[in-house]
Amino acid sequence: MDITYKLDSITPLTVANTTGEGRGNAGGLSLRNFCIAIDSTMYVKTGELLRKNLKSQFGVPVKYLVVTHYHGDHIFGFKPFKDICILSSEMTSKIMLNNETKSRYQVFIKNLAKEGPIGEGVEYIVPTLLFTDKLIIQDDDLHIEIYHTGGHTAGSSFVWFPHQKVVFAGDLIFENTFPYAGDPTCDPELLINALKKMQDINADIYIPGHGPIMKGASSLDRHIEFYTDFRNIIKDAIKENITAEKISIPNTFGEPDAGRRSMTVNHWLNFYKNK
Repeated sequence: MDITYKLDSITPLTVANTTGEGRGNAGGLSLRNFCIAIDSTMYVKTGELLRKNLKSQFGVPVKYLVVTHYHGDHIFGFKPFKDICILSSEMTSKIMLNNETKSRYQVFIKNLAKEGPIGEGVEYIVPTLLFTDKLIIQDDDLHIEIYHTGGHTAGSSFVWFPHQKVVFAGDLIFENTFPYAGDPTCDPELLINALKKMQDINADIYIPGHGPIMKGASSLDRHIEFYTDFRNIIKDAIKENITAEKISIPNTFGEPDAGRRSMTVNHWLNFYKNK
């Protein structure tokens, strides 16, 4: 099977693939003497092409792979990057080292291999260059800022490239699709706060973890409104003893996948019941 993975130029120093070919969005950016990959896709082959195309696009080596969170569609393509620094929040590494996560993902990896050549060769690799709240990577006059916010997962982070006014949001943003917010470590309050933090940065471009590129800080308005309304609906449902199946979800992003809806609603119910 002929596999391709094209990177679209977003600004002179940033690129991304938002087609869904790698199951989750991925991309990268260039500083002066090296470039940085952001997330690695679901597959080894698309991860390999991501690294190859970044170097080809910018003409400098890939020095770091920044991981926004631990989900498979962002980490299973690590293998082609294991000779460089794979970087994440400390919490992302902690989650990946958890025995329950490792056991669950080994099953996931075995099932992925059944998809054929595209799903083969995945190795479970844990990031080793870690940070807590904020990390700055500087190269001559250019730098990026990486913020650990939590939210979508306990380890979720986003990347801000001030020189290009671009944010790589990871799965803190799902654009034009109902978001998955049902991870066991998802914190709805931190998720809303993360969106507000990204909006306050006032970027020109936001690259979501899933879906097309968004332009301008105002493009986050409906995401913040969606989660805020959803939170109020969940809190009201708890007060009125409404079951998960009968909860009405804001239609901002259309009808959700049944599985994604169930996991998200049930997680938020449990989260606020225990607050």
